[in-house]
Amino acid sequence: MNQKATKIALGALLVSSLGMNAHAQSTKVRVSIPSDEITSFCMTTGMVRHPEFAQFREKYKLEFEQIKMQISQVPTAISNQDIPIGECSGISTVVNAWNKGATNLVIFAVGSIAPVYQLIGAPSIKTLQDLKGKKIGTPGLQSASTEAIELILKRGANMTPGQDYDLVSAGAGSARIAALSNGAISAVPTYPPNTYELQQQGFSLLADQVKYVPQYVTGVHVVSREWAEKNREVLIRYIKSVVETGRWLENPANKSQVVQWWSKHLLVSGGKPLGDDYAAKLYEFMVQERKLAFNGYAVESAVRANIDILKSRGFLKEEQVPPLGRVFDFSYLNQALKELNLPAVAEYSKVAR
Repeated sequence: MNQKATKIALGALLVSSLGMNAHAQSTKVRVSIPSDEITSFCMTTGMVRHPEFAQFREKYKLEFEQIKMQISQVPTAISNQDIPIGECSGISTVVNAWNKGATNLVIFAVGSIAPVYQLIGAPSIKTLQDLKGKKIGTPGLQSASTEAIELILKRGANMTPGQDYDLVSAGAGSARIAALSNGAISAVPTYPPNTYELQQQGFSLLADQVKYVPQYVTGVHVVSREWAEKNREVLIRYIKSVVETGRWLENPANKSQVVQWWSKHLLVSGGKPLGDDYAAKLYEFMVQERKLAFNGYAVESAVRANIDILKSRGFLKEEQVPPLGRVFDFSYLNQALKELNLPAVAEYSKVAR
């Protein structure tokens, strides 16, 4: 072999070797998260990061630095590339940021494709009609939970805020439950497994949002286009870990393992483990009723449902709706699916409607 041929062969061997060892060391990725809890909105990403669910994180050589951040702050941090990945944000938050100039934001995957909110009332409240003239606790007017209140009561009881009932600020989480317990408010929106514990304590389950809103996307995952292109290989590994977690959850053969894991590692109030009974109920609610986006994808019509609701509530004008095919870029998801030998998903239209 001549000297030139030897150099070419050695170069090819080096490239091959580098490819084989590309994932030899784990990559640390900084992600923003809204809380330490694994929520129904973002089950797969929360599990990938959990210390006791290492299989797909280790398979794709990923480590995470988790940064708790209010959802409203995430678009700016991502757009400015202060943080690479923003987990579990909201469509309205991203669309608002787009309309303020953050057009480098990209939603690359979603957490759930059906509503998970439920309306819980005080023990004396038994029906939606019983809320007429009452106060309902909310963390903020443009929050997804307030949206759930309005849609449930409008479509389920023909009631509107300010006219038939009052929305009052009651904080979030434990603060709202305390207000419900002491009678300051008559109902709160929340989601499983929190609703199971409240029902056990005697509070009333009044309605499930999915009855009135069959399609609705929550928990969107965001990057800046610049970071995604520069770090595409890392992003694809991250997406594959999330998709494989979703497929593990979706597989009926894994039901007992899923329920067992959730019973130990998902928490209810006070940091207590979920337990077997609540875990089994949550499995039925999220997995068997297919509320989770197992492959990280939502059809365009589901996102349009979110957009239509924002418009109907006066938070978005038609001319402010961006081309969804630019906000949602599933090319990264499709690459991950292809590498996993899974079917591709349809891209959204890049033309504004």
